[in-house]
Amino acid sequence: MDVEIKGAIKSADNRQVHYVASDDRASYSLLNPEAMDNYSPACLEWVDPHQLDYNLMPPPEFGEKYEECTVKHKGVPMSYLQIKTVEEGAEWYKATSKYPDEVCEMLSRYEWGDLKYTTKKEFRNLAKRTKRKRQTSQTRLKVKRGPVVVSF
Repeated sequence: MDVEIKGAIKSADNRQVHYVASDDRASYSLLNPEAMDNYSPACLEWVDPHQLDYNLMPPPEFGEKYEECTVKHKGVPMSYLQIKTVEEGAEWYKATSKYPDEVCEMLSRYEWGDLKYTTKKEFRNLAKRTKRKRQTSQTRLKVKRGPVVVSF
């Protein structure tokens, strides 16, 4: 039977790490040797492993290619590399950026869809179409003002 490490969970104070294996009996915890003698891991707040996103650095041989961008120093998030569809990309952009939803959808269509090959005219028409859809989905309330007659 093969046992694989599925992930690592760090404690909030970074003094303990719990490694989760495919078999529960093979999971283990490591304590930082610099921790105090009266250290109690039972009263710690643990970080959910689904909230962690590690950055992967590019290989050194591609250093010149990434010389002028942030990828060289910060890396690319692992969750970004796991995206396969436009919908997953839109959800990723919505969760990790401050862009409006329309921009997130356009960014994901550019990265994982067919928007990369779109001409300028098609792009303008797409923007008009999304604006029209947004207007029709909203409730339309019109206030008409006319002459007001008050009789005594």
